[in-house]
Amino acid sequence: MQLSFALFADSAVVPPDGKAYVLGGGFSTLALAQLPGRAAFAVVAGFRFGPLDVGQTQQVELRFVDGDGKMVLPPANLQFQSQGARLEPGQEVSISTVTFLQPMFGEPGTYTAEFWHEAVRLAGIDLHVMERPQQPAPTQPAS
Repeated sequence: MQLSFALFADSAVVPPDGKAYVLGGGFSTLALAQLPGRAAFAVVAGFRFGPLDVGQTQQVELRFVDGDGKMVLPPANLQFQSQGARLEPGQEVSISTVTFLQPMFGEPGTYTAEFWHEAVRLAGIDLHVMERPQQPAPTQPAS
């Protein structure tokens, strides 16, 4: 099993055709109106399974951590089992996933969505969180 891609998106879905349909995907920065603040987004990931993986159940843990490595949310457990006919060498099965998160961000900084399999970190994608600067109120011309 390999992680082939991961990204943040506003929303996403994986219907029965197995393709990931993503809306507002590929961002790496969130500018919130104020901190602390809550945001909702999806973590979209794709996994590839080879001939040795067919018929085996694979567990992947998605951890969302702050800059100090502390978990912001409880981990999400993803479970896969590639079924079907035996694959020939060089063939693979791809499975896309969508995990929705709604963390509370207490302060600006870099947060990371990490994928773990059997106590091994497969990959991580960073999300930079900042507070949007206040816009000055428009002034009315003197009459």
